[in-house]
Amino acid sequence: MRERKGRGIAIGDSDFKSIIDKNCLYVDKTEFIKHIIDTESMVTLITRPRRFGKTLNMSTLNYFFNIDEKESSYLFKDKKIMKAGEEYTSKQNEYPVIFLSMNGMINTTYNGMIKDCRYTIQEMYGRHMYLLESEKIYGYEKNLINDILETREDEETIKICIRKLAEMLYRHFGRKPILLLDEYDVPIQNAYVYGYYEEAIGFFKSFYGRTFKDNPNLEKTVITGVSRVSKESIFSRSK
Repeated sequence: MRERKGRGIAIGDSDFKSIIDKNCLYVDKTEFIKHIIDTESMVTLITRPRRFGKTLNMSTLNYFFNIDEKESSYLFKDKKIMKAGEEYTSKQNEYPVIFLSMNGMINTTYNGMIKDCRYTIQEMYGRHMYLLESEKIYGYEKNLINDILETREDEETIKICIRKLAEMLYRHFGRKPILLLDEYDVPIQNAYVYGYYEEAIGFFKSFYGRTFKDNPNLEKTVITGVSRVSKESIFSRSK
């Protein structure tokens, strides 16, 4: 009997480009890009259970908006977002994007969490090393970039790293960046399990507060996670 061949299912693959390039089965959800563009809210929080496609959606947003991914524009050929009109398609690959995933920040101690945080931020800054060659970035800012790339920064620097990167990208490109923050609550839930929740919540109140509170350098922010934000929000800036 002749073996039947069909399109594969990309189990465990959350990278939009990888799935499209391998011609795997893909349910077209690109119309949600239109929702992100249309919303007047500066911050959109998407809470869904694990394995619900949140990271794939964030990857899709990255490839659509990211000014550094122009060569990947073909990924959206024949996708629903391309039928939404010029008002939306004109925004493709027009923004600097800060993409940060907290999914790997799983550690049994507070110090280990901070170490994980340093490496996660190092990876984030590594995608924007061209700023070191930019004439629009000041000398002390380039020193800060190098400190982060060498994981020499202290905790206070970690807390302002996204805010500072947004400021530098805005100055370099002349366009406010879009921030994509995936699985924001993973290190907090992990801290609860391993008994250093109070330390972790204190750190992230400051980290997220300084990132979002009155930040004039962000165009939009999309956040994913499992937990809904409580009344005593971790996104409120602490002193």
